[in-house]
Amino acid sequence: MLALAGALAVSFSAGAMAEYPEKPINVIVPYGAGGDSDLTTRIWADAVEKELGVPVVVINKAGGGGVVGTSFVANSKNDGYTLINAGLGNMLVTPNFSKTPYDFDSFEPIVKMTAVPLAVVVSKDSPYTNFDEFVAGAKANKLTQGSWGASSSGTILANIIADQAGYSVKYVHAKGAAASMVSVVGGHIDSAVSFPPAFGPHVKGDRARALVMNQKMDAFPGVPTFADYGIKGSFEGWSGVFAPKGVPEEVITKLKAATAKVMTDPKVLQSYENIGAVVDFRYGPEWVADMKVTYDIMKDAAAKVKK
Repeated sequence: MLALAGALAVSFSAGAMAEYPEKPINVIVPYGAGGDSDLTTRIWADAVEKELGVPVVVINKAGGGGVVGTSFVANSKNDGYTLINAGLGNMLVTPNFSKTPYDFDSFEPIVKMTAVPLAVVVSKDSPYTNFDEFVAGAKANKLTQGSWGASSSGTILANIIADQAGYSVKYVHAKGAAASMVSVVGGHIDSAVSFPPAFGPHVKGDRARALVMNQKMDAFPGVPTFADYGIKGSFEGWSGVFAPKGVPEEVITKLKAATAKVMTDPKVLQSYENIGAVVDFRYGPEWVADMKVTYDIMKDAAAKVKK
């Protein structure tokens, strides 16, 4: 990453768009405050603005399972001053499962910062102390499960998990993962699918229990994985930054260079660890190709649902 930062800095000093950025940069998070998308983006924004020399302002524009904010950026001027928090949901899932005024090709991918493993979470007072008990309970009684939209990444992944485990739930949708966790802790719903930035404080505060998650994490010792229960597939969200299609290449280069530098900062890495996000810094053609593979998988899955 240091080599990348140096190379990009050299290429940028050579010339073409040394004036960027000249004013504050807005980064739209298309979900509510306090969730994984919001927290991971704010850590990135706080760090890169020191490198860029201008404010990098995070703005929450929630609605429509991420469609409202994402559509806003898709239709914004492609000058590098309006960016979008991109992730599995708003970029790869929702455009396939819902009618949206944008798709993956409406944007220019810039960087991926982190990944977050999905988990099934219950309150500390729940009668379900492990995933086997939860599955049995869901089979006997249709339990409620919090998510953040019928076509959200959380619901789509939760359906895949439930199908393989042989149970079903009644979804209760909230404005975001953080709001969903409030309902779990308050005893209003039986469970939620959630990511560490949203459920972590509640688990660490002994208000909730993670029954199972996508991968083992030191921050949540003893929590088994979906694979431990024979469930196949990868169930994780991720957080990155995209720009509207057609943004100048010089803008992308500058943002990549700034990100590469801050992703070597121990304070930034610690901040991500503190919220339960796994650093997974990626950029470039290989990353974009991987995303397109997932996009096509989601497209096929959506076609089967619509039949």
